[in-house]
Amino acid sequence: MSEGEAVVAPPRTADELRALVGSRSLLSLLAWRAAEKPERVFSRVGEDRAATFGQIAALAVTVSDALATRGVGPGSRVLVRIGNDERFLACLAAIWELGATAVPMHPAASANDLSGAAVALTLDAVCCDVGDSVARTSGLATVLVARIEPDLAPARPLRVPDVGGNETALILLTSGSTGAPKGVLLSHDNAWSNMRATVSAFRADVSPRPLSDSERPPNLLANPVSHTAGIVRLLFALYVGRAVVLVPKFDAALVKRLLDTYGIDNLTINPAMLRMLLDGLPAGADLGRVKYVSSGTAPLTDALREEFEARFGVPVLQAYGQTEAFGGIAIENVRDVLAGRRRPGSVGRPLPGVELRLLAPDGTDVTPGESGEIVVRSKSSSSAYAGSATALLSADGWLRTGDLGRLDDEGYLYITGRLKNIIICGGFNIAPEEVEAALELDDAVTEAVVVSVADDRLGELPVAFVTGSGEEDRILAAAGARLAPYKRPRRVAVVNAFPRVPNGKVDRGEVARMAAALFAEEPPR
Repeated sequence: MSEGEAVVAPPRTADELRALVGSRSLLSLLAWRAAEKPERVFSRVGEDRAATFGQIAALAVTVSDALATRGVGPGSRVLVRIGNDERFLACLAAIWELGATAVPMHPAASANDLSGAAVALTLDAVCCDVGDSVARTSGLATVLVARIEPDLAPARPLRVPDVGGNETALILLTSGSTGAPKGVLLSHDNAWSNMRATVSAFRADVSPRPLSDSERPPNLLANPVSHTAGIVRLLFALYVGRAVVLVPKFDAALVKRLLDTYGIDNLTINPAMLRMLLDGLPAGADLGRVKYVSSGTAPLTDALREEFEARFGVPVLQAYGQTEAFGGIAIENVRDVLAGRRRPGSVGRPLPGVELRLLAPDGTDVTPGESGEIVVRSKSSSSAYAGSATALLSADGWLRTGDLGRLDDEGYLYITGRLKNIIICGGFNIAPEEVEAALELDDAVTEAVVVSVADDRLGELPVAFVTGSGEEDRILAAAGARLAPYKRPRRVAVVNAFPRVPNGKVDRGEVARMAAALFAEEPPR
C-alpha cells in the first residue's frame, strides 16, 4: 500500500464508519457502504438487474486497474460516457481511486461534442459502453465497461486516496442550449457541502449515518446522471444510504410500473417529464404512493403545474439551481406545500447554507420586490470553468447566476427571467419565460418557446413556437390579452415537437435557428 492511501476493511463500529467518511475523497462514501453492507442493493435499472454496494465497488476496482494500465493517475481527466445504470457510479469511484477527475458526458453526445471536450479539457481517457462507437474511435485511451454480472466478486478492497478537499472531483458540462458547453470545476468539498446542506433541511445531524436494518422505498432517478440534477441526486442517495431506481430513458408507462412495484413515495423530475406523464398515462391513472413531486432544471409554468396537480392530486414543488452552484439554490418546502401554505410562482426560499442577493445593473442591491440578477454564496459553488482564467466567484465568494429574480418580504424567491435570454425590442426588455407562460395558459397550447429574430427597426422581435393545436391568429389574440403590447409575439408557429438537449431541456439555440430560417422570407409583423 502506498503512502496516502487507506485500504477499506470491514469496520467494526459506527465510529469506525464515520471515521472513514472523514476522508476528503467522495470515494469514501461508496467504500464505506460497500464495507458496511456489501450485500445491500443500492441500484436497480428500470425493470432490469439490481446491483449491490459490494458489486459496484468490485466493478470500480476492475475499472480502476484498467485505467491505471492506461496511464491514468493524479491530475488525469477521464470522460465517463455511461448512461443511467449501475456502471456510472462504479466509473466515478474508479477515477477517484486514482486521484483523477471524472468528466460525465451523455452517451448520446455526438463525435463533435466528444472531440471538442477532449481538446478543451485535455482529456486523457474515456470509460464507455462496449457498443459506444463514438468513444471507441475518439483516439483517447479507452476502457470498455460491461454491465455487472451477478457473480462479480472484488479482486481487492477499494483504496481511498488522501486527497485535498479543493482537488477537482468532477467537471460538469453545462447543457449548451444557448451556446458552446463549458466545463464547471467542482471539488470534493463542493460536493460534501452540497450534501450536508441538503440534509440540514430535515435533520440536525448532517453526518452520514450507518445503514439501517430496514430499507426505505428507493428514490426514482430519471434525470440523466451525466447532468447536474442526476449526479447530485445519485450522490445524495449514497450519502443517506437510500437505494435508487435508475430510468435509462423516460417513459410514462415504465415509470408508472416502477412507482407501483417499489412503492416510491416522491419524484424529482423536470417539466418535460411532467408533460410526458400527463400525456402518456391513461385517464384515471394515479402516481401510487407518491406524496409530492419536485421539478427543476428548467422553468415550470403555472399552467403546467396546475394541470399536473389537478390531474394527479399531488403537489409539485418548484426548485431552482445551477450547475455552477452544484445543484440546488432554492426549493419550496414540502411541509408548507402539503399543508396548503405556498407562494404561487415562487421557487421557495434559499436552501440552508445558501446566501442570496439581487443586484441592479450597476451592482447595487435592489429594493425588496424589485427584479435583479440573482447572486449566491455557498460552499458548494464552483470557483472556475475549466481552462478559463476568469474567476466565477467574486473576491468575497459571490456567484453571479445570470438569472433574474425578485424576493418578497418573507424571503421567497421568484424567477423572472435570464439575462442572456432577454429580448430587447425597441429598447424594452422582454423575458421569454413570461411570454411562454402567457401562451401556455391557452388550452390549445401544450408547450411554448419564445426566441427572437433580428429586425432592422426594433433590433429584435419576439416570436413563438408552440406544440398543441390552434390557428396562429387565435393563439396570438389570446396571448395578446395577457401581455403588454411590446411583449406580444409577432408570429406563432405550431410544431409537432421541440429539439432538446440530452437532459430534456429545449435546445433554444436550435429553435432560434428554426425561427431565422422560417421567418426569413415572411418577416414577422
